[in-house]
Amino acid sequence: MWGTEHEGITGVTFDSDGHRLVGTLYLARGDEPKPTALLLHGCPGLEKNLDLAVLLRDRGWNALLFHYRGCWGSAGRYDLRTIPRDVTTAVGYLAGCPRVDPGRIAVVGHSMGGWAAIVTAAAEPRLRAVAVYGAAARLGSGLTLSPEAIESEFTRFLATTPGEFAAQRDEAAERMSALEAVTAISPRPLLVVHGTQDLWVPVEQARELRARAGPACRYVEVDGANHAFSWHRAMLLNLIADWLDKTGKGGQG
Repeated sequence: MWGTEHEGITGVTFDSDGHRLVGTLYLARGDEPKPTALLLHGCPGLEKNLDLAVLLRDRGWNALLFHYRGCWGSAGRYDLRTIPRDVTTAVGYLAGCPRVDPGRIAVVGHSMGGWAAIVTAAAEPRLRAVAVYGAAARLGSGLTLSPEAIESEFTRFLATTPGEFAAQRDEAAERMSALEAVTAISPRPLLVVHGTQDLWVPVEQARELRARAGPACRYVEVDGANHAFSWHRAMLLNLIADWLDKTGKGGQG
């Protein structure tokens, strides 16, 4: 894949704690190192942000979408507690790619992926800019789901059980707080976007993130947008892409 020519998209695999993770790398035109966005989907990850990857590629960015262990073809058991480790491994993979500028790597996370982006970036300086939308500041907060509902909404797509999932969620929420981690993002740029009609993650969680974040945080609240921004995608994609460009293509500029 690292020859003199490429077709703008390639499949990738890399190992995290011995588990083979799979993903898709969108490559901008040209062979020189590019700013690159790491795209983190939520749980289970029905919205994979492929439209954002294509837009960023057209704007001169590379974009990597990958799947955490135990979901969508990646090996191992799914575990919310190890997702930040998988994200850190993905950062290391990108930093070693010859068409990636290691000084211009940004992360974009949706829902639980927003939680993972913040928690990981707090301890990962190679992530030079952080953008989240519909981010779960408090994992599982405000949602009381039966095992049957957990199976229907989440675990039927994942290599875990409803009981394991609930235990993972509770431990991850206690040990890895996005509300605490977000204070460590500054002075790196942070974008927080949330819809007022988000039924999975109440908009109050985004307001809490904004209150805890440093002065480099931009906050955008979108009236009427739902959790996946299903009816507001064009606005969301351009907002994120414009913001990334204004950060200096990943934090340099």
